[in-house]
Amino acid sequence: MKRFQHLINFFICITLLTSCLQKSEDDTQKEKKPVPVRVMEIKNHNFPLVVESVGRLAPNMEVTISAEVIGVVESYNADIGDRVKSGQTLVRIDQTDYRLALKEAEANLEVGQARLDAMKKSFERSTILLERNVISLNEFEKSEADFKSSRASVAHGKVLVDIARERLNKTQISAPFSGLIASRKVEKGQTVGIGQPVMTLVDLDPIRVKVYIPEKDYVHLDWEDPVSVIVEASPKSIFKGRIDRIGIKADERTNTFDAEILVENPDLFLKAGMTAKVQLTTGMIHDAIMIPQSVVLYRKDRKEVFVVGPNQKAQVREIELGRSEGSLIQILKGLVPGDILVVTGGQYLKAGDIVTISSPNKDGAL
Repeated sequence: MKRFQHLINFFICITLLTSCLQKSEDDTQKEKKPVPVRVMEIKNHNFPLVVESVGRLAPNMEVTISAEVIGVVESYNADIGDRVKSGQTLVRIDQTDYRLALKEAEANLEVGQARLDAMKKSFERSTILLERNVISLNEFEKSEADFKSSRASVAHGKVLVDIARERLNKTQISAPFSGLIASRKVEKGQTVGIGQPVMTLVDLDPIRVKVYIPEKDYVHLDWEDPVSVIVEASPKSIFKGRIDRIGIKADERTNTFDAEILVENPDLFLKAGMTAKVQLTTGMIHDAIMIPQSVVLYRKDRKEVFVVGPNQKAQVREIELGRSEGSLIQILKGLVPGDILVVTGGQYLKAGDIVTISSPNKDGAL
């Protein structure tokens, strides 16, 4: 009888304990407060494919101008930073020796021309006399040879005159194209030799920038793609550019393709050596879903976000990521238009938590 009474008491205790535990759990659930979050509604957007790359501005053309004759620098007519036109004289080499050489060649040509005139008349007389059998054939052939020799001598003399004149012209070193003087390498009175640099000339309008494009973006690159260029010296200014060259072979070390951009620079604000950020719009993804990258929760083997489901309960969605653009990233799978995405507060959530939506923010959250 006592054993039976003990058994009844045991079951009563178990019942009371279970009731208390259930009440405690209910009280805990009642005490749990909703988690405040900010959200945004998922919408489709047209997403431009923008490729960004950094490079340095370089001259469109750059040449080192060298002396083509030996001599003493008489003067220079341009210095560093000066803007010059095509054909403008930059450096003058003393012409004295070259003028004398030209006069000598011209004088020798006149002597040769006089001898040729005499030999021509003699040959013409010899031709007539040979027909009349007044002179022998040997005498005629000698007259003919003298005439041809004089004619060749005159032709050679004309070439020497042209050479002397060309050397005289080369004492004036001119700009091959319009541009700016980047450096001057000679002084007045300095003796220069053939091939010695005297100035460096650059063309900065347009100016060129070389960038390197990853393989995944290179396949979308086209000659007509819009290009924007921003330099660190003026980050608020956007310069329009155009694609001038597209490489056809990838760099073996970086697996990137080179492309060269031309930017109009009429006021010469842009200078060679400036760092430039280039943005190329290679296409457009229509109806793309874009979300802030900060929203994505990176788990061990998956990527997740929280959305607000029925009854203001948090739901976990596994997502697949696509291309990124600034602070946004494309969602390929896991979200659809109309979903209410948690953009702040998600790090404190668990699936099934009750949420309360805070006031909207400037990023378009609700």
